[in-house]
Amino acid sequence: MHTRQLTKADFDQIVAVIDHWWGGPTTALAHPIFFYEFGSHALIAEEDGGMVGFLLGFITAEPPSVGYIHLVGIDPAWRRRGVGRVLYQEFERRARSLGAARLKAITTVGNQASLGFHRSLGYAMEQVPDYAGVGRARFVFTRDL
Repeated sequence: MHTRQLTKADFDQIVAVIDHWWGGPTTALAHPIFFYEFGSHALIAEEDGGMVGFLLGFITAEPPSVGYIHLVGIDPAWRRRGVGRVLYQEFERRARSLGAARLKAITTVGNQASLGFHRSLGYAMEQVPDYAGVGRARFVFTRDL
């Protein structure tokens, strides 16, 4: 398995598979901004020439810069095989090389898979009330680099 930078063809494929990979309507989260404006930070994981996972994120410009992971998708046939870990490690490597001081991700309350995954990678976790608007709490994960 290897990782590489996102291409337009990859983005189009993500839009085509994301609802299936996430188990429901999620296409809006794969906003085109993650290709056109932040594509240099987005990653694809491949095996034998096929996409098995993706990570959409960016590195903030404001000091101290943060590597923000917006959305990760793993092909259901490839889950629990280290794809997410490989994507996070490569994103971290790139964020460090650009001077990022920490990594950040968020998830909805109740997303146990995300909570466990981030905990296993050593992220601090805090539930923040109203993070996404009134009555919309989120878990915020951070890890210093």
